[in-house]
Amino acid sequence: KGVFVNKIKIVGVLAVVSFIMIIITSCSSEKEYKTPEELIKANAAFMNEEDLEAVMTTVHSKSPNYPATEIMAKQIFERYDLNYKIENIKVLEQNDKEAKVEFTQITTKIKGKDFKNNKTTGIHTLRKEGDSWKVYSTEMTNVEFLDKDDFHN
Repeated sequence: KGVFVNKIKIVGVLAVVSFIMIIITSCSSEKEYKTPEELIKANAAFMNEEDLEAVMTTVHSKSPNYPATEIMAKQIFERYDLNYKIENIKVLEQNDKEAKVEFTQITTKIKGKDFKNNKTTGIHTLRKEGDSWKVYSTEMTNVEFLDKDDFHN
């Protein structure tokens, strides 16, 4: 009887440890973006999902804009329900540590007040953090406001 009880305890402890490891692994905020394109698409997807923690995994931790990005994304999620669609991604230059990537994004309002649908073109400067690309800074080069008839979701 004692051996049987000890086996049950060991199996129970192993099950709990395994469960904890699964939780730790799945909750890890470290996501890897192997290509600039993968990073930019992930960022738009996380913005669509309004997943602040995931959005912040796309921003370089040493970016001077990191705190402002987090505040701004949180405010956007509280005020609006927006749709983000990446229309174009073009890698302009890339080396082992940094890339310049031109993008075109269409942002349209699903819900919220006083938001103008727009088509934005800009250049992301990406930097590697470990093995993953992250947005270090962004320069907007053009913003075109759209009428409701100018876009298609």
